[in-house]
Amino acid sequence: MRDPIAVKSNVLFSLRDTLRDERFLEVTTPVARRADLGSGRRAAVDLDGGRFLRAMIGPALRANLEYHPRVFEIGPCFRPEKPDAVHGPEFTMLDLYAVGESFEFLFELAERLVAPHIGYELERISIADYVRDVLGTDPRHEPLGDLPTRMASRLGVSADTPFQTVLGQFVERELETQSVGRAVFLTDYLVGGDEPCARLTPGTTGLINRFEVIVDGLEVVHGYEDETDGALFAERAQAVDLYDAEQQLAWELINAGRVPAASVGLGMGVERLCMAATGVHDIRYFLQSPEF
Repeated sequence: MRDPIAVKSNVLFSLRDTLRDERFLEVTTPVARRADLGSGRRAAVDLDGGRFLRAMIGPALRANLEYHPRVFEIGPCFRPEKPDAVHGPEFTMLDLYAVGESFEFLFELAERLVAPHIGYELERISIADYVRDVLGTDPRHEPLGDLPTRMASRLGVSADTPFQTVLGQFVERELETQSVGRAVFLTDYLVGGDEPCARLTPGTTGLINRFEVIVDGLEVVHGYEDETDGALFAERAQAVDLYDAEQQLAWELINAGRVPAASVGLGMGVERLCMAATGVHDIRYFLQSPEF
């Protein structure tokens, strides 16, 4: 078993070194945020005026595109949910944004960040192609129609289950499991899932520009091209209860012309990458000073 402190230190150095080579600047956004995103989504802290520990970095980091076209942050996030082997109540995230870059640029950057630490070559698996092959609907060119109902039936869940949940379970059970002993980009996500910030894929009726990097069954990275239509973004985010005060504030900056709408973004769990690098699928191993 490798030294967990050395593994994590080397991973952090490598991530920063690669991003600096790509002309990204490191910034720091507030860990204690003003916005309460609703019941159970953020832990409250007793600071002046009331604050909540961030569960994600995203919108506040995106606001810094006003000053520089490539920014990243590595820092702590907190989620008030029961921890397990792959989820910690406090964990480290890398988030980044770049202006005016293509979705393909993001694939290449994700590979540069991840590949040095894993023993696999990254492959691509298309969710849209898999859905076409097993359920007979091509979401690139056809409306979803009764696909959510048929997908729910295939999973053995109620037809009344929200499509966001059905799609998440479908991807987890039938596609993420294909990464065992491999590292894959899951691409061509269907619209209606839990990533409303991703742009609709040009020329398709039901896909978004989003990917995830799964290493041996472990989700390590998610990447997306940002939706540039504010009204469409709000509609899709509200449909899955993910349009919050921070997203609204970011869009106010975009609509004011201070922040570019066209950008790509990426999030990575640092401890998850350490787990993928070592084969130790227990996040607690990489959380230093557990006694405290």
